[in-house]
Amino acid sequence: MIEPRDVEFHAIPDGQREEWTETNYFPFAIPESGLSGCVYTVFRPGLGVCMSDVTIFDRCANHAEGLAYADNQQHIPCPKSLAQYTLRNGLTVEALDPPSRYKIDYIGIDDTELHFEFAGLMRPQDFNDPDQDPLVRRKQVANGASAGAWGGAFNGHFDMTGHAIGELLLRGRRHRIDCLSTMDHSWGPRKERDNGSAAVIQAHFGERFAIHALTGLDPREPDAIGPMYHGYVLTDGEVRGLVSGRGKVTRLGMFPASIAVSLADEGGRTYELTGSFLTWAPWAPYPSILYYQGLAQWNLQGRVGHGPYQEILSRAFITRHRLSD
Repeated sequence: MIEPRDVEFHAIPDGQREEWTETNYFPFAIPESGLSGCVYTVFRPGLGVCMSDVTIFDRCANHAEGLAYADNQQHIPCPKSLAQYTLRNGLTVEALDPPSRYKIDYIGIDDTELHFEFAGLMRPQDFNDPDQDPLVRRKQVANGASAGAWGGAFNGHFDMTGHAIGELLLRGRRHRIDCLSTMDHSWGPRKERDNGSAAVIQAHFGERFAIHALTGLDPREPDAIGPMYHGYVLTDGEVRGLVSGRGKVTRLGMFPASIAVSLADEGGRTYELTGSFLTWAPWAPYPSILYYQGLAQWNLQGRVGHGPYQEILSRAFITRHRLSD
């Protein structure tokens, strides 16, 4: 179970000082304007530094130069607290009611600012709690140790769907933020070479229904998505864990032209999602990893929703298999 103290830094185990990592991820979307973006920060308190990234997408592009806005700084002094911090890149994050409510403010360059609040619509879903995640119950081991994608990086992790409301000023033009969003916070040892591959699916259909899934990924295959590592369905305030998921990806090069995913929850309900993209581009929050990421428009039996889709690949994997050719 996630508690308010889990928004803060955690004790670093012996021998893990250099690799110990904590992350915060706050995405947002403005589908009517064809915009999406995120605030992502990677803290390495044992080294005294953090990386902070603010990225905004406004089109589908095969290169990072196609982004609408990018501010990635790799060596910012690490703050003392995660409950309230201000970084030298202009980002301030405050946990107003931990672990469920946050205020995010960012003043960047090129007449660009970001101001919004995030309020959770559910309990934080603990990646490693057998009372919350049916995959943990079935395996009787921590997802963080068995997910395969990142090893011990998910020794601690929660994600939570909520309501983001505020304003984006993008190169002098104002946009209203009023969307569902799924944030997360992770802690554990995290290496920076040859990490495994993973896909993240977030489909929001209004405050009464949303889907979040973390799965395996092999972009070399049409049946690229699966198996399920962790996920849930949020329905009318009830959270049901996902137990399986597989999906196909139709590509133009690395660009996922369309996605079809079949998911099942612990109650035996199935969800057949199809998706196409409003925004998409390579995003590199780490020098060693590319996130091929975009804002998808999802269809579930005629019901239309939106949310990010991510394909997380190490550059070692991409070059080993010549995926960019």
